[in-house]
Amino acid sequence: MANEVTTTTLNDLTNASLVEPYLIRALSEQPGLYKFAKEFDLRGKGTNALKIPSETSWWGTAPDDGAGVDTEFDATEATALGNTVISTGVVTLTCAEYGVAIEVTDNVGEDSVDGLDAMMRFESRMLHVISLAMEDDFLALFASLSNVVGSSGVDPTIAQILSSLTGLRTRGVNADSTVMILDNVQAVDVEGLFVSASTSAAVFALSADRVLNWQPTADNGLLSRMASTFRGVPVFTTGMTDTANAGADVVGATFTPSSAYNDSTGHTTFGMGWARMPTFETQRQAKMRATDLVMTCRAGFVELLDGSGAAIITDA
Repeated sequence: MANEVTTTTLNDLTNASLVEPYLIRALSEQPGLYKFAKEFDLRGKGTNALKIPSETSWWGTAPDDGAGVDTEFDATEATALGNTVISTGVVTLTCAEYGVAIEVTDNVGEDSVDGLDAMMRFESRMLHVISLAMEDDFLALFASLSNVVGSSGVDPTIAQILSSLTGLRTRGVNADSTVMILDNVQAVDVEGLFVSASTSAAVFALSADRVLNWQPTADNGLLSRMASTFRGVPVFTTGMTDTANAGADVVGATFTPSSAYNDSTGHTTFGMGWARMPTFETQRQAKMRATDLVMTCRAGFVELLDGSGAAIITDA
């Protein structure tokens, strides 16, 4: 046959397909773990840096078997007490700027499908991208923790994960909550240990469960990235943690998050500051028949108390 009338010959009159006002979003990491840092407000303060005083112990450290207070503060009747020098240190939080810009032509808005609000979707994804950039800087702090469990090039063990928790108690941390953030590889390795027949967790199921209490979440971490709890501590997973040792390892951490109690004792591990909250702005470009969409913020992250956190460095 020949000379058929088709959608090709009538392409000016027919649509190639129906466009549904629904957007399939690309796969992505889920930001928001920086919510565990204590927030400081620098907005309107005329600076992007904040000095936070830190106490220096003058009574020894935990666990020193009481050496710091063994005889140092023993008093003798009718004998004057000697003075004790008290000093402080300082932690400095500096805010950096984050920003993303998109130029959208007028045609996009004029010709887009009804019900698909392009501007709102752009704004939402811009905030998502900035949050990811902030998340990356927050997670990078894990590698700076001086207390480390794990061995380079070796998968984590249950004993090491447990040690990252008990170490906080041994060092004298006073906190009402703890959180663990693992790299995705570490999380898979640890979950594998709990189903391995060669581990005590599988051989002595009931006794091990009472000690370790690994409880997977109902959604397996798909919604909030909280994959489980370990001894009552929430365990989150992410693919944004830093690598270490020339990429041979990944870095997770156990630490004390911001809470009313942890903040009051001064034992929250990490802090963050806002100098400018995420701000969305538009600017019309008449010559280009386009509109600039710009979102920026100024924020920063800092390690507040090294001893209340432990890095988990294991094979990548």
